[in-house]
Amino acid sequence: MAKKPNIILFNPDSYRGDVLGHQDNAGAVTPNLDAIVACDAVSYSNAFAQNPVCTPSRCSFMTGWYPHVHGHRSMRNMLKEHEANLLSAFKQEGYYVWWGGKNDMVRVRQPEDYLRYCDVKFSPGGKYVEQMPYKKSPALAEDDPRHGAFYDGVLTRDGDQAPHFDADTACVLGAVDMIKSRTPDDKPFFCYLPLTKPHPSYHAEEDHYNAIDPDKMPPRIPTPEDDANLPKALDDLRAVFRSENITEEMWRDVKRIYYAMCTKIDELFGLVVDALVEQGLYDDTWIFFFSDHGDFAGDYSLPEKTHATLQDALLQVPLIIKPPTNVPTKNGNRQHLTELLDITATLYDMLDIDPGYAHQGISLRASLAGEDTPIRDAVFAEVGARKGETPFVNILPPNLPKDHFYSRQSSAASPNHLLGSYAVMCRTLTHKYVRRHYTGEHELFDLQADPGETRNVSGLPDYANLEQQMETNLLDFFMHTADVLPHEQDSRQV
Repeated sequence: MAKKPNIILFNPDSYRGDVLGHQDNAGAVTPNLDAIVACDAVSYSNAFAQNPVCTPSRCSFMTGWYPHVHGHRSMRNMLKEHEANLLSAFKQEGYYVWWGGKNDMVRVRQPEDYLRYCDVKFSPGGKYVEQMPYKKSPALAEDDPRHGAFYDGVLTRDGDQAPHFDADTACVLGAVDMIKSRTPDDKPFFCYLPLTKPHPSYHAEEDHYNAIDPDKMPPRIPTPEDDANLPKALDDLRAVFRSENITEEMWRDVKRIYYAMCTKIDELFGLVVDALVEQGLYDDTWIFFFSDHGDFAGDYSLPEKTHATLQDALLQVPLIIKPPTNVPTKNGNRQHLTELLDITATLYDMLDIDPGYAHQGISLRASLAGEDTPIRDAVFAEVGARKGETPFVNILPPNLPKDHFYSRQSSAASPNHLLGSYAVMCRTLTHKYVRRHYTGEHELFDLQADPGETRNVSGLPDYANLEQQMETNLLDFFMHTADVLPHEQDSRQV
């Protein structure tokens, strides 16, 4: 019997879907990702996460369920021991599962709990720490407005500052060593690399910062006009971050640093690909490159993300898939609407795995082979808390200094959550509709006329029929995805 293929999930945090050179962004420096798409991989330019926040998104793409199905909508409700997921499924299929990076996905009470999901939960140390030559940049002055932009500066190779430990590099070097140690008699491996970059704070190594030409970066989306009719949560965040004091030049530098962080991720991705090639494993390995969500990076005069809004900047993510050579594949860019749930469906389908439960993604088998039929008419996402849902509110910020970034963010966001910030999105290639039950302040965007989502046209007569149709689409969506049924049937006779 033929040996099963290896699998790599290369999963940076907060990587926007538009920071890719091969997707016609002249400001993006991503040579390794561009090269693999030019030769062997498919890159989906309209791939969307199902939630703009780390934990809900990870719980979603690892199970193949939308966040509402099992209540995985908050930072503090992670996958429980009984809930199926890709890591457990492939461990049961006989894969050697190696996990190097952050969690934000499964409930663990002690380190040994990770062994339910993997054979190795890599903890970087020793020689991996010693290979970090960069130094931290000096701290900002107390009154520097860039505190509100989550700005942390440029890391240099010299100076008297303390060395910067880069856990992402350490985890990738650990994965490279794992790959290079494999022998033909070993089990196939499933390598999960949930890295931290380009998640803020915004800080980049000077080599990558210098590689970004700020004149080639696309302009940021500015602060919307007062009559834009956008969610109050955005104004509240701009107020606590004091965005009015952050200059255009500062925001431009934030974006340049963010792009440099993406270049760092591309460099690390190249190390993994090179190791596969060197070990003779590249042709027999599935590689998935995707992020859990995006990042404002200065759009709308905001840093990081929100836990209450659904802009494309936060939901549109890279999705690059390189199948083994024996899988029919037509490389290049695809415009099809896809969701991160489709990763789960694709792996289960292509490796002929029955995970024992109903999942909600769509296999990309035909699309990878070059079929041009649309995969989806629309994509869906959700965010936020139901009214009075106190378990939703993050318990960490009260333990932080008052002026810490996350303390500011929480102080602005928590009142909106307690009033009911829950929102759901239906997005087609041309329009986006966001429904907000608790406030009634729905959103509709004509993405052809307004790709930056700066003018809410919900309630306008010219869009009434379209808005009604998208409301119906959301009703159908919840009917199709309200729950999942396990494949194992219970006895009624015992």
